[in-house]
Amino acid sequence: MFKVSDQPGFVQVFYGDGRGKTSAAMGEIVRAVSAGLRVGVVFFMKGERRNAEYSSLKALGVEYAVFGRSGFLSGADARAEDARLCRQALTFAAGQISSDKWDLVVLDEINNALYYGFIETEDILRLLSIKPARTSLVLTGKTVDKEVAEKADLVDKFRKLKHPYDQGILARAGIDY
Repeated sequence: MFKVSDQPGFVQVFYGDGRGKTSAAMGEIVRAVSAGLRVGVVFFMKGERRNAEYSSLKALGVEYAVFGRSGFLSGADARAEDARLCRQALTFAAGQISSDKWDLVVLDEINNALYYGFIETEDILRLLSIKPARTSLVLTGKTVDKEVAEKADLVDKFRKLKHPYDQGILARAGIDY
C-alpha cells in the first residue's frame, strides 16, 4: 500500500494573465484534502473579505492565513502597508513550510508580491530551499520569475483569450471570487 510520506513533494507554479490560477490551486487543495493530506494556505495581497475561497477552505477544514488589505491591489494604489504585509506573509510561510506539518502549502499570489517589488526572488528561492522533500508547494500570481520557474517541477501558464470583464461585466460572487 502506498503512503503519502512515500510521495515526493513538487513545486508547482500557476501563472499568467488568464483566470483560474487560484481556482487551480483550490482544485489541488480539494484533491489533497480528499486524499487525507494536510494542507496549509498563505494568501499574499488578499485581505479578509467575502470570498468563496475562504469559506471553502473553512468547510474543508484547511488552515489558512490572510495577509493583505481588503479590496483589489493595483500598481497605482500599492502602499508601504502592502509591502509590510507581504513580508509578514513571507515570514509566516517560511515557518509553515519548515515546520514539516503540511503535505501541501499553497502560496496564493506570492508571484504578484514579487512583481510589485514587495519581496525578492531570493525570498521565494529560500522558501523552495527549506521545503521538506515530501512537501508540495503551489505558487500563484500573474508572473513568474525565471529562476523560480527553473526550480519548479511544474509550471502552467494561464492565458486569457477572452474574458467578460473586457465587455464591462464585473466579477461574479461565487463564480469569479
